[in-house]
Amino acid sequence: MIKHVCFRSILRLLCAGVAAVGLLAGASGCQFLGMAYENVAGTPMAARYTDLAKKSVMILVYTDGATEFEYPQARQEISSFLSAELRKHLPKSKLLKSSKVIAYQNNTQGWQALPIKTIGKHFGVDRVLYIEVVDFTAHAPGAPHLMQGHIRAHVAIYNTHLPGGGRVFATDINTLWPKAGPEPVYHTNSNVVMYNALTHFSRSVVQCFYNWTAHPL
Repeated sequence: MIKHVCFRSILRLLCAGVAAVGLLAGASGCQFLGMAYENVAGTPMAARYTDLAKKSVMILVYTDGATEFEYPQARQEISSFLSAELRKHLPKSKLLKSSKVIAYQNNTQGWQALPIKTIGKHFGVDRVLYIEVVDFTAHAPGAPHLMQGHIRAHVAIYNTHLPGGGRVFATDINTLWPKAGPEPVYHTNSNVVMYNALTHFSRSVVQCFYNWTAHPL
């Protein structure tokens, strides 16, 4: 019968062995092992904004005319990927259906000029997660034969119960996929690069709102 071995016990055994080798090599074995353990266990990352749990939340995505023309599905895709991440990591938040928000945008002329908090109060939510898209493209700049998903956006949280504008958090998120650089069109396609870009973008946004652990690549 194979017995379960505690990972920490293995680390203690390795520490003794590596320490001996480290002493012979003129280095600290436990310091080396500490680095190894950090690589395995990861680095704790604190949430930058923590007041979405148990709140009603809507996602409001703004895209400019050029993006709307070339990628008419952008608002829906960004909202869907963000919704999935929020449900996964903040299950106690109550999310407004993105289809209701997009229908409101499509049917309300000049909604872009309205204060974000006003739109949030229209839907009766506590918080608005506002995404102002700056870049949304599947191609490398000036190179239509090279594929690289790029999503860059200003991200903000608005508290609809506060006086004034209500903005309580703001940051910028910039995502490229593949991270290593563009790939030729015969190696990939726009669906693949944008799916991965949306996945990484939405993860980066939502990681602002919960504690998580960063692992080395």
